[in-house]
Parts: sequence; C-alpha cells; structure tokens
Amino acid sequence: MSKRTQSVGVAFPADILAEVDQLAADRSMSRTELVCAAIRVGLPLMRIGIAVNTRRTLAILEHTQLALSLLIERESPDDAAELLRLAFRNVDAHHG
Repeated sequence: MSKRTQSVGVAFPADILAEVDQLAADRSMSRTELVCAAIRVGLPLMRIGIAVNTRRTLAILEHTQLALSLLIERESPDDAAELLRLAFRNVDAHHG
C-alpha cells in the first residue's frame, strides 16, 4: 500500500515561520495544513512564471469592483441591491 503523504524537512526563516504559525492558529489549522494550502495556491503560479504582487492585485480588484458598481448604479439601479446580495451568497457558498 502506498503512502498518501511523505514527510520532508524544510527550513524556514524565523519570521516566515512565525507568520505561518500565527496564521495557522488564527485559522485553526495545523502548520502542515497551512503550508500545503499555500503551496497549492503558489505552485501553479510559479510553474508558469507568475509572481503575484498582492497590493497591485488587490488594487485591480478594488478598481474593477468600484467601476462595475458605478456602472450598475447608473445604468440599472434597481438591480444593484440584488446583485450585491447574490455576490455575498456566492462568497458564502464558495469561499465559506
């Protein structure tokens, strides 16, 4: 029977390990679960050569959201509240 997991030794700088441990505690996760989740997110991006600039990404998301909200408020104000409700429903359903 093959093993589903394998143990490896990885050295982290102390400040990164402290962040990992704090976030794991905040999320009620083990250190291993958090590191695996981070690798699952980051590995595909690294594989295709993308380095994510978090601040820029968030600025793009915020700008896009504000622009779309403005367009909806101007062009279809009766739909704005329902679209926001549906957005939060989707967040709860898919990002719980």
